Amino acid sequence: MTIRTPVPADADRLARINIDAWRSAYAGIVPASYLDAMDLTRYRERWQHNLIDASPSRNFLVADVDGELAAYGICGPYRPQGDAAEEDTSGWGELYAIYTHPDRQGRGVGSAVLCAAVALLHDQEYADAGLWVLRDNHAGQRWYAARGWRPDGATSSWLAGDAALPELRLRRHL
Repeated sequence: MTIRTPVPADADRLARINIDAWRSAYAGIVPASYLDAMDLTRYRERWQHNLIDASPSRNFLVADVDGELAAYGICGPYRPQGDAAEEDTSGWGELYAIYTHPDRQGRGVGSAVLCAAVALLHDQEYADAGLWVLRDNHAGQRWYAARGWRPDGATSSWLAGDAALPELRLRRHL
């Protein structure tokens, strides 16, 4: 396994990981109509755009296993949620996303991407990091807890179409 920065040619596989991981992880949590509407062409184009016109503060990482991408993560400076309580989060990084293709889960690739993202945020001199997880995503919360992330009491909500889904913030010291 190699952890590396993705390139635009990876957009197709990243879109597939994105869609398949969401449909697997969020079935029964995110409305089925939202998950069913995830379009491979649209996600591929979004990934191409994100990789070609990447913000310099946003870091993309992938796990390449024997020439095939198995997982990805995105991290950078913390972005306060609009509906969360105001607080001083200067000096914080954020894990924006981390997903492993369902066929590759349970083999350590997601953990490797998470470790690389945490190390990257630490190297960028962030003291703490946060991430947002859906309140009803108990499997995700357990996975993060096993890797040192803890709820800190902050809440928000994420809109999936017309559905407002509650989120919890997890945090860890870097």
